[in-house]
Amino acid sequence: MNTNTQRLFYSTACPTIVNRAGWGARPPRGTPAALPRPVPTVIIHHGGTQSFCTNQTRCAELVRAYQNHHMDTNGWLDIGYHFVVGEDGRVYEGRGWTRQGAHAGGCNARSIGIAFIGDFTSKSICTVYQHDTY
Repeated sequence: MNTNTQRLFYSTACPTIVNRAGWGARPPRGTPAALPRPVPTVIIHHGGTQSFCTNQTRCAELVRAYQNHHMDTNGWLDIGYHFVVGEDGRVYEGRGWTRQGAHAGGCNARSIGIAFIGDFTSKSICTVYQHDTY
């Protein structure tokens, strides 16, 4: 295992969490249902777009685009993910820990959804997300 991979999976450092105000979130259209705890499942997604980011300004812009798509196109109350991870090494708060997501039909009432910005169908996530902050 190379040093970057070790840091990616074994670091004890905590990433910076950008709250909703920090990325310019719109207010939700309503209050999503409470998420019962403990939550037994974490579902990892990729954003599904060929847009990537390496700084907070660009990552926040993409998180807003996800929220706009989820609310305006899908008709959801808010961004569907609980958290979004950017290439800048930051975690962007979506629905947070206490509200049900809209990211995995049939599993939303028992899972936390975490999305990585970008599309990793043809690009390795390990190549992109090699930061000392993980």
